[in-house]
Amino acid sequence: MTGWRTARRIGTHTLGIACVAAVALLAQGIPGGETGAVRTREVPVAAGSTTLVCPSPAELVQDDVGDDHFDASPVETESGLTVAAGVPDVVGLDGEELTGDTAARVVRAAADTAAAATATSVTTAGDLRGLVAGACRAPAIDHWLVGGSTDVGSSSRLVLQNPGRTAASVSLEVWGPSGPVTLGGQALVVVPAGEQVSTTLEAVAPEQTRLVVHAASRGARVTAYVQHHRIDGLVPQGADLVADGALPSRALAVAGVDSRGESVEDPHAPSLRLLAPGDQDGTARLSIYGADGRVWLRGVDGVELRAGAVTDVPLGGLPAGRYAVVVDATVPVVGGGLVHRQGKAPEDSVVEGDPYDTAWIAGQSVGAVDADGEGGGGAAFSDDGTVQEAGDDVAPPPSPSLLALPDGMSWAVDVTAIPAARGEDDDPAGAADVTITGYAADGTETGTLDVTVPGGTDVDLSRKDLEPLGENVTAIGVTATGDAATVWGLLLADGSLVATLTPPATAVTESTVAVRDVVAD
Repeated sequence: MTGWRTARRIGTHTLGIACVAAVALLAQGIPGGETGAVRTREVPVAAGSTTLVCPSPAELVQDDVGDDHFDASPVETESGLTVAAGVPDVVGLDGEELTGDTAARVVRAAADTAAAATATSVTTAGDLRGLVAGACRAPAIDHWLVGGSTDVGSSSRLVLQNPGRTAASVSLEVWGPSGPVTLGGQALVVVPAGEQVSTTLEAVAPEQTRLVVHAASRGARVTAYVQHHRIDGLVPQGADLVADGALPSRALAVAGVDSRGESVEDPHAPSLRLLAPGDQDGTARLSIYGADGRVWLRGVDGVELRAGAVTDVPLGGLPAGRYAVVVDATVPVVGGGLVHRQGKAPEDSVVEGDPYDTAWIAGQSVGAVDADGEGGGGAAFSDDGTVQEAGDDVAPPPSPSLLALPDGMSWAVDVTAIPAARGEDDDPAGAADVTITGYAADGTETGTLDVTVPGGTDVDLSRKDLEPLGENVTAIGVTATGDAATVWGLLLADGSLVATLTPPATAVTESTVAVRDVVAD
């Protein structure tokens, strides 16, 4: 059974998520006449409305089996939705009024307002124990989901959502530790207009200890995520969402990696997951940045990547703290991170062992920096260790974005300034001038905090550090300038339950297009 609570928050800051229309008129010759002069002018194009699709409340796929002592869902899952937008309209996937607690939410907002929303589900006991959180995202064509597993004790449910008016044909690719997984007739999923389709990955890609999923849509834009949870015998090992990450590129970052000082051998130490989805093997170098600068970890200076094979890199041995891990590879890669948080078993528990919660962290694109300090494409290193500017095969970094803050949870903002030069002999250089802005329920700014983050440094800002933002903060926005690239994330906690949000990529709110006037005689 699932309970639902909704907290609606209002905001008006124009960071912007929008659709941009392009118009072109072509000069055309008319038989029997002459083509006149062609004049080009710039015409402003208003942004379209914003549509954000939110993850559905977390739920178990299987039914309960056994007596009450071993109930897979002994407590109710409490789900919530926090929305920051001008005057949002929250509806179902089909655009109609919501009819049930388990329905997916769609947030619609006017073109001249920013919009952000976060969906959460909290389960304090049972197989689904964990804080499951996901930022609501705009529908897109391409989705890379790095995380999850289908081995014994694990469940990964792929969810595809189509808020559009036409059906979507979604092609699926799945990779495991041994390479691509053959899906057969399951490789194509049709998602009807206004509906959601779920696929249990253990049914189509069983016994995979490591997973990466690529979903490519035709016919309509969709959203995609994986709900993953795991148990060890009867002891919960965490639940979370695997969110959309950066497209394949030769440079990416995973921000907000939380280390509790676990040893190298500890299976609950944080880890990094990588996949080179192309047909070429490669090498990845990891640069790890913490509060005191770069941290060297044995065994990660050169990670071998076999084409099509999912690789997990353990990060045990790091001192306690939060870090950003930057990946520079010789071939395009996708990546993500995983962290664990230990809980405490109930006093009346009939099984031994403490439960854990997990948080999957989506990889973010890393921008190189040019002479003007503006963000550019990615970076990669050559065989001699020199960081090179990447070509067109590197995805651009995401635009500044906004994240809504769920009610009743502690939170922190994690920001990292990534230097352009990341070779073994390069000292971190440059800095990012970061402005963190808080927004109240009515959309007004509650306050700002300016922080200069030296290149190669991770800054973890708790709620106490962010007191200048004021009270009743509903959403957080981060903007940055300077000669170091910036990645950031939002760290959530509800007791011993944890989750990490990464900002969705956004587009500008308005634009101009060139229009040609054609005069034909």
